[in-house]
Amino acid sequence: MIRNRKIIFAVILAILICIVFYILHTKKVESDAESKAEIQVSKSKVVYLTFDADMTPFMKKKLDEKKVSDYYSKDLVNYLESEKIPSTIFVTGMFAEVYPDLIREIAKYPDIEIANHSYDHPGFESPCYKLKIINTDEDKIEEMQKTQRILTALTGVVPKYFRHPGLCHNQQDDLLAQKIGLTVSDAGLTSGDSFNKNSKGIVKAVLSGVHDKSVIIMHLGGPNAPATYVAIEEIVTKLKKEGYVFRVL
Repeated sequence: MIRNRKIIFAVILAILICIVFYILHTKKVESDAESKAEIQVSKSKVVYLTFDADMTPFMKKKLDEKKVSDYYSKDLVNYLESEKIPSTIFVTGMFAEVYPDLIREIAKYPDIEIANHSYDHPGFESPCYKLKIINTDEDKIEEMQKTQRILTALTGVVPKYFRHPGLCHNQQDDLLAQKIGLTVSDAGLTSGDSFNKNSKGIVKAVLSGVHDKSVIIMHLGGPNAPATYVAIEEIVTKLKKEGYVFRVL
């Protein structure tokens, strides 16, 4: 009887040892797989998609007069949201005032970051295309701070990044942004999508210049960027095939 108990005990002990060994081995395999995945991600090429949502008093006037339906592409926004494409959207305060529901909606998506693009899109330095020019530090700071207040109130999140309208700026302008807690993001790969109906040309401009950690500068569609939506689908597809992953700034 005692001998049988010893045999049973030995069998149970052996089973327990096997179970423990199996659990430890499984955890090691999972850990190795996670480590390999982390290494793979770290080796991936990163690209930052950014979109400017512009609005000037002239653009708003055209909206009010029903001469333009919208200054953004619903299809583009839906694509970014549905495909969960990490991206940063630089929003003017006036755009946010015109489309508050859109900004609230976009802010709900964890893959999309909202940033500051001034209040009504003036040039900070001259010349700056055909934009109105502001000259004083006080006016420039108010352009940024007013939009900070608007975007924070709509989203509950304080924007971290700022982009100068038309990318027109100097070192002093950058310092002004830094003083109020904003990081300037003007350097990048311009897609040439402004007023451009040639989606293939936009795709070519991006793919021919892209590299690891590129910041791609585009617009949120509408009549001032009519081919951006068509272009972005092809750009995203081809960049993924080339091993790129997308991140917010």
